[in-house]
Amino acid sequence: MRLRSTFWPTLALLLVSVLLVPHPARAEVLDRIVAVVNDGIMLQSDLEREMEYTANQLSARGIEVPDMATLRSQVLEKQILTRIQTQRAAKAGIRVDDRELNEVLTTIARQNNMSLTEFADTIRADGGDYLAIREQIRDEVIITRLRQREVDSRVLVTDQDIDLFLAGQPEQDDTEYHLTHILVAVPDSASPEVRDEARKEARALRQRLQDGADFAGLAVAHSDGQQALQGGDLDWRNADSLPLVFLQAARTMEPGDVSELLETSGGYHLIKLVDTRSTGERKTVDETRARHILIQANTLRTEDQAQAQIRDLHQRLQDGADFAELAEEFSDDPGSRNNGGDLGWQSPGMFVPEFQDVLDALDVKEMSSPFRSQFGWHIAQVQDRRTRDITDESRRANARGTIHKRKAAEEYDTWLRRLRAEAYVEFRAPDGTVIGTDVADATSS
Repeated sequence: MRLRSTFWPTLALLLVSVLLVPHPARAEVLDRIVAVVNDGIMLQSDLEREMEYTANQLSARGIEVPDMATLRSQVLEKQILTRIQTQRAAKAGIRVDDRELNEVLTTIARQNNMSLTEFADTIRADGGDYLAIREQIRDEVIITRLRQREVDSRVLVTDQDIDLFLAGQPEQDDTEYHLTHILVAVPDSASPEVRDEARKEARALRQRLQDGADFAGLAVAHSDGQQALQGGDLDWRNADSLPLVFLQAARTMEPGDVSELLETSGGYHLIKLVDTRSTGERKTVDETRARHILIQANTLRTEDQAQAQIRDLHQRLQDGADFAELAEEFSDDPGSRNNGGDLGWQSPGMFVPEFQDVLDALDVKEMSSPFRSQFGWHIAQVQDRRTRDITDESRRANARGTIHKRKAAEEYDTWLRRLRAEAYVEFRAPDGTVIGTDVADATSS
């Protein structure tokens, strides 16, 4: 199973932090239902386990743990959003079986220089619940696939989008920014009164920051952003991958500065610039232009006959025959035969290793001896080599990826808010009575 780079490094880091955070023994909790989410239930034991893990993780990172009522509210809301998405995924037929999950876990263990058995033993030795973590990772994989299907796959980026994006950035910004973030969210189609209240709350948070409050601690306790329980940490991001309103603010800030209030349709934001770093350099690629003749075994030609024919062609080439003419007459490669065997300019890694290794060992104009790859018998010749500046191509490719990420992130936030608004959620008191459907009320139980 191939892992997507946009998701798994983050998950691997998360698991590293799990391994480094001590998990003291939990007191026994009499299990009960704390919430009903659509047709599913959420248990006190799961909530307590996640609260303990989150508190330990925050402490290990030096972030002040909020009071238990606030922590409970944040963790519970996160679990509700997870449950809503996994329920939708189940209805869509998205599942991750144990074989696939074991492949994912093995990859994560390898990233931590462990076998899967060592990985599980380390988590248990630190007091962690390996089975619970295993199921949490299963949920993360399922949610990622759901998001790819329902959000990411529907986001389109046109050449016009790229042109407009690059036109708005006449000078390439090679700076990376490390930001932390607090969001006071505003519901879709919120009334002016609701927006005013959200603005007042965001201003009050900024005042507390000016008075010396810890940014990460306030993010954990008050942010509605997806990184709230990580102290609002957005990690390192290049300029192109930041929302424009964040980038414009960050460019005017020094490390340690907190922005003014930033308003978007989704609410009010505060960002803190942790640090910056430059990555500016021109990008080049070494390319090779080669040609080849391919002879394959088939129903009319045995392997030995194919080998004999390629040797005969090689001898004819050494005797002065024209490479292109022999390729057009004899080569079994339909993609290059009509071009005299010409494969065009190609970057390293475009060919299978057996073919690439032969090309890399040849000088310009040098012809190989017959050799075999998984496709058959070849004779190859390097026609030319060059180093090409791909800075502009890379910039357009990066712009396409950036635009897609921005659009997908906006669509995902909107999609997730809609799912949350449409879900049936009720909260239960310790005696089992329903205490409301507003997540804020859950802190009173």
